[in-house]
Amino acid sequence: MLVYSGNCGIRALRRQGSSAKAVEEDVVMARGRGMEIVRLKAQDYDEWLWVLNTVFTKQNKREMDFEKELPKMCVKDDEHMGKHFAVKDNGKIYALVGIYTLPVKCGNKELMFSTVGNVATLPEQEGKGYMRMLMKEAMRELDRIGADASRLGGVRQRYNRYGYEMCGMEYSFVIDDFTTRYCFNDEEEIVLKEISANDKKQLAFINFLRKSLPMHVQRSADDTFFGDFATLCIGKNVPYIAENKQGNTLGYLSVSGDLKKIAEVNAVSLEALKKILFYWQKNVKKPITFALSPLDTEAVKYFSQVAADMKMASPCLFKIINYDKVANALIKQKASNTQVLCNGERIIGIKEWGNIRLYHKDGEAFCEKTDRKADFMLDKLTASRFLFGPFMTHTVVDSDEFLSQVLPLPLGWSKLDRV
Repeated sequence: MLVYSGNCGIRALRRQGSSAKAVEEDVVMARGRGMEIVRLKAQDYDEWLWVLNTVFTKQNKREMDFEKELPKMCVKDDEHMGKHFAVKDNGKIYALVGIYTLPVKCGNKELMFSTVGNVATLPEQEGKGYMRMLMKEAMRELDRIGADASRLGGVRQRYNRYGYEMCGMEYSFVIDDFTTRYCFNDEEEIVLKEISANDKKQLAFINFLRKSLPMHVQRSADDTFFGDFATLCIGKNVPYIAENKQGNTLGYLSVSGDLKKIAEVNAVSLEALKKILFYWQKNVKKPITFALSPLDTEAVKYFSQVAADMKMASPCLFKIINYDKVANALIKQKASNTQVLCNGERIIGIKEWGNIRLYHKDGEAFCEKTDRKADFMLDKLTASRFLFGPFMTHTVVDSDEFLSQVLPLPLGWSKLDRV
């Protein structure tokens, strides 16, 4: 617990590594208020939930119910509540923030991502600097958990100061009646079944299918598969399993309440994916939207040819902490999925971080931190966009043939992986 009052508050902040100037600024703001920043516990659940529902109902201009919106997060125990810090005054929560660990597997590399989210200040307490204090604590928490990268959704200019930048790639597609009519001739019917938390067989299949992806968040830590199911239900989405008439499972999808937006879809093959999506659109009889990762190479190639509409954008804001580890995992994936990639190496300097070496030769690819002289220097935000897109390298800074082929690296993200 960090107590912001007098010299005790200064000592507590200094133990966390804040600069003297930042310490004094925060203590001046808080001195005399009996205020503290605490890690929440199970006993705080009801008030925590009330604060979130209150703040986001006003912000989103619709009635919020976080137990339905984010069921994976809403568990009344110390483990889940301990992922949140709050500003308290005389025991009452005034503002809070969540830091949610998201272990990622990319090929055979393990990475630690984390969401910083549910940033909330009670309306009557806004403008008092509470959020700045909590974001500083969130940045310290990223260090404590050893995060390689962090992501969040929010206003770019608000979070640039903490190192978050719009980067990474997501391909979005629209399928309408015309698309289905001209591209789908398969008469085989598909059975789509809504699944519940008790459908362990189906959830085990979903868990297995996701683990076969080139990059995925590890959503469940045990064989209950609660994390898989709760994630697919985020934002009041509804999960379905897709089977053919012979009972063979083809894939799954998570769909919005109006049935038009597919939050996530995965299948055992490209042909199965096409069947699921076209069959869904044919039955909904409305245009549907879905997104694919840049590592879904074959699916992106196909739907970019036939979709009624499409766009490429950044899925969220990322704060890249260990540029070398994240880039190393992704360049290996790109080398294994790309038939033609230039041989060569370049060293990119990242201000206030160090230099990173990008290397590829005859299918062998890696990135590493190096003391060798940089070919050019970038600040952290520009480096994030340069390395991970979504734009081509020459639209960020001048680049050569090697960098134009190797970059951007295929950093994607499912919007369901928030907590």
